Amino acid sequence: MMLVIKLFSAVKDILLFAYKRPKDASIIILALLLSILFWRLNHEKNKTQEMIAKIEGLPPDTKQVVTIYRDCVVTKWRDGPTKIEYRDRYLPPEGHIEIVTKENESEKPPEVKIKDWGFTSRLGGGVVYSGKFLPLIDLKWAYWRRYSLTAGITRQFGGVGLSRHIDDFTPLKNLEILSLSGFDWNGKFHFGIGIRTNF
Repeated sequence: MMLVIKLFSAVKDILLFAYKRPKDASIIILALLLSILFWRLNHEKNKTQEMIAKIEGLPPDTKQVVTIYRDCVVTKWRDGPTKIEYRDRYLPPEGHIEIVTKENESEKPPEVKIKDWGFTSRLGGGVVYSGKFLPLIDLKWAYWRRYSLTAGITRQFGGVGLSRHIDDFTPLKNLEILSLSGFDWNGKFHFGIGIRTNF
């Protein structure tokens, strides 16, 4: 209930600011609209590059092409004289790609191995809300595509968490949404939701 009251109070303060200082409010709104427009333009440009990689044909003497666009790996291969197939996969920041060519299979295209799951040790930090906002320090120790398992500690409690990269629908590439649950120093259970980033 207190959160709803604080939210209404914040909305009221914003509306009062816009009423009392309309020029400043219009400049802020214009800056927000321009940043959203820039993000959409950049997002569409990246999607266009990915689509070009998918629909471009292969040269006649090429069996396979692997293209990497930021966090997307597009693999195209020839399946018959005229048929070209493709597959795209997400590549997490912790992952990597290996292209393997075997000596005794020189006629076959190289094998593309995309490591999008495994164990890691990435230190991170952020903020969680559990009754109040708390700073967080955590360690990411396992990942699978956009999802990760973390162990974190706040001033109030420590525990384990599940996080997800949100770079597929926001312009922020290193930001994750996080849920953290654990016990405080007196044994009381706590649950928090927040955001984190990798250091």
